[in-house]
Amino acid sequence: MYSIGEFSLITSMSVKTLRHYHKKQILIPSFVNEDSGYRYYNSRDVERARVISVLKSFQFSLEDIEAILKGTNDDTDIIGELKNKKAQLNEDIRKLRNVTSSIDSVIQKEKEAIQVTSTTTSIEIKVIPEQLVIATRWQGPYSDTGKAMSRIYRAGGRYSAGPAFNLYYDGEHKEIADTESCLPIKKLIKSKLDCRTLPKQRCVSVIHKGSYESLGSSYRSLFDFIKENALGTLLPIREVYIKGPGMIFKGNPDNYVTEILIPIE
Repeated sequence: MYSIGEFSLITSMSVKTLRHYHKKQILIPSFVNEDSGYRYYNSRDVERARVISVLKSFQFSLEDIEAILKGTNDDTDIIGELKNKKAQLNEDIRKLRNVTSSIDSVIQKEKEAIQVTSTTTSIEIKVIPEQLVIATRWQGPYSDTGKAMSRIYRAGGRYSAGPAFNLYYDGEHKEIADTESCLPIKKLIKSKLDCRTLPKQRCVSVIHKGSYESLGSSYRSLFDFIKENALGTLLPIREVYIKGPGMIFKGNPDNYVTEILIPIE
């Protein structure tokens, strides 16, 4: 027989843990002195403690361990339990990967917003390189953009390669807009949504700081520039949402950062 202190050293379990396991009826001492209340353990208890430690390392709860110990005496008896636990852990890993991907997206968006706001906001002509995107095209009010963005981020968020944007095909303001929401991605993925490469395009660009309701002032500046330089325009117009409502906080609309890109001939 081993005292609880000796058993603690043998099993690498603290005395507090052993008392807790006794209370939970998971690891019951072979003998308890009625007068002193001292607990004593034997070699069979050592084996049971080893099994408990192994199952705990496999992320089984105490309730699960209790159920397993009641009905099994051999590895073969718990194959089903181990398979179920493996499936559960794989699902937990998948969820955690999605969480880390979402965290990375928040961090990356903030980095891009800081970089953009620290540079010039003057109108410029630039060439947008070809870009692999996952996209969904829809018709509806502009306020439905959030729903469309949710769809593309669910499908391709973990492969994100830059801020999401909308392509506007109407060339004018409409109550029901013809819009395509796009997310740049690092590689081609399987999805029910459209995955394709947008071609290289020459555009007139400006960075707008402020709410979406105030975008009109930047559009006016762009069109004035286009007319002054006798440039021909094409569709679709692109709005890149460098910083907008966050995944955690809606944020201050005055701090939103949007790049407006109007394709030119």
